[in-house]
Amino acid sequence: MGPTASHASATEAAIARFGAAAAAHGQVSTDESLLTERGRDFWGVGGVADLLVRPHGRDAIAPIMRLASEHGVAIVPRGGASNCSGGMMPTAGRVLLDLSGLDRILDIDRENRCVRVEPGVINSDLQEALAPYGLCFSPDPVSAHLASVAGNIIENAGGPHALKYGVTYNHVLSVDVVLPDGSAATFSADDQGPDLLGVLIGSEGTLGIITEATVALRPVADVTHSLMGAFATAREAADTIAAIIATGVVPAAVEWLDRAGIAGLQQFYDTGYPLDADSIVLIDVDGTAAEVAHDQAVVERVLRERATEVRIAEDEKDRDALWYGRLNAPNSVVQSGKGFFIGDVTVPRDRIPEMQEAIQATAARHRDGLLFIAVCGHAGDGDLHPTTFYDRDNPLAASALEAANNEIIEAAMELGGTITGEHGVGTEKIRFMTKRFSPLEIAAQRSIKEVFDPAGLLNPGVMLPDRSAGEPDTSGFGAAVRAALSGDLTVDPDAPLTIGGNTDISANLGNLSLTVGADATIESVNRYLDEHRVSCAAVPATGGQRTIGELVATATGSERDRIRHALLGADVTVIGGQTPARFGAETMKDVAGYDVKRLYISARGAFGALISLAFKISVKG
Repeated sequence: MGPTASHASATEAAIARFGAAAAAHGQVSTDESLLTERGRDFWGVGGVADLLVRPHGRDAIAPIMRLASEHGVAIVPRGGASNCSGGMMPTAGRVLLDLSGLDRILDIDRENRCVRVEPGVINSDLQEALAPYGLCFSPDPVSAHLASVAGNIIENAGGPHALKYGVTYNHVLSVDVVLPDGSAATFSADDQGPDLLGVLIGSEGTLGIITEATVALRPVADVTHSLMGAFATAREAADTIAAIIATGVVPAAVEWLDRAGIAGLQQFYDTGYPLDADSIVLIDVDGTAAEVAHDQAVVERVLRERATEVRIAEDEKDRDALWYGRLNAPNSVVQSGKGFFIGDVTVPRDRIPEMQEAIQATAARHRDGLLFIAVCGHAGDGDLHPTTFYDRDNPLAASALEAANNEIIEAAMELGGTITGEHGVGTEKIRFMTKRFSPLEIAAQRSIKEVFDPAGLLNPGVMLPDRSAGEPDTSGFGAAVRAALSGDLTVDPDAPLTIGGNTDISANLGNLSLTVGADATIESVNRYLDEHRVSCAAVPATGGQRTIGELVATATGSERDRIRHALLGADVTVIGGQTPARFGAETMKDVAGYDVKRLYISARGAFGALISLAFKISVKG
């Protein structure tokens, strides 16, 4: 027996022993048809594990994970299986942990506007349960009828209304988690010090299993009206979006469909969208009746100045009809019978036209292997989903698809964007991680994984590429992560909070983002904001000569909370070195890799020094 066969045999034996012990804590199955069915996601991507375990309850997850750790068994968690990046890949030698049955809503706290749920609660089911209370959970991905709340958290899901209300990160109050060794931890938005909750959010099931989550709710808007604008060019559409936001009105949603997307949807049902438009933009405005009347008038005025056609929907029937095509785009993709790949890139909002041009240029270059590339997405925050269609029996399709995907992601990064805005890295985008991040940045992320999961047993093969020879030693960074996780992080009073003396301040008004040198003073930043008639929630009204870097590194209480919600990116050093690293960017959405920038909040230099920071801003009314 060779070494590979011997290893496989040992793994099978370990899984058998694990299964026998885990039967006390959950339903265990080796039924091949069940393993096949539960091992694939909504898109048909996945594999077949050796064993499936369904915990008897959320309290059973800890002993199951302890057993997995003891037996050296790899665990792949499964929720709603709506993931779009191959993030759930059970294969031989792994165990599928099916959490979908843990679907109880534990408590709806109407007074404090929050809800406690088990991990398997489906987003749309939660929304239905909240409706009688006049409340909702803001994240509303198009996959809400499939996606679990825990899945929303570990993917940091967005959705059409993230423009106004934020992504999942902005609504998670706390999570109870079982770590890969079976130990339990609770991470809260109110924790002081480094934002470990922020690191767990968007971690794609690689750091821990969520057993319970408490998420914030908001009142359902009294009134919601929808508008549609059709445009002759992508540039006109993007300029119109920028013009709307420049008025100070923040729409609840701004969605985008290009010509190929409109034509593609029309193959399956009559959307009513204008087939001669280059692009259409769907816009929601919501609030009180007075707020909607004001915002709708502003949006309509801007649309009529620029669009070739404008439609307004003020009742539910008309709104449903207007949105039907966009919200059913995923179903249309599956129903097409064609091969497809759903992309997910984010660029600064003002770079959407160039991204659109790059996508269609790519489609033209690879027309021999591809049918077309349709683009839809969340234009309000620059998150686009180029969906590539091809004939499965075309021998040129595979190479054309790979080349097209490479070109689209390269274009996004050249435009200041990122490789994924909300779908995650999964397995499909791992090869792009080394394009998005430097060896140092990858090494820092690997340190996080190794602290949370030293044996590499939780959702292996997802997100991080194989270790390269160029990755530097980040053991000091890992030690700081370990100390933070154990609650033993001590601060060196001599650790520098900032480095480089960067005092530059610049705003991208088309993207509503602000980049600030860490050594710029709060006074100078406020002066700049006033001059440009914008505001930044992270920057206090007073603070004098205190620097922005000092603010971020030492924030507590409400200051820390405002920074958490406004921070987009950070240029930093990694402790033990002087080489700059960048985590996050000016994009409104970025779920590529672990959200390392969160560790630098309130860390007092424990992970390294701050060089510059990027924040969200808004137009002053």
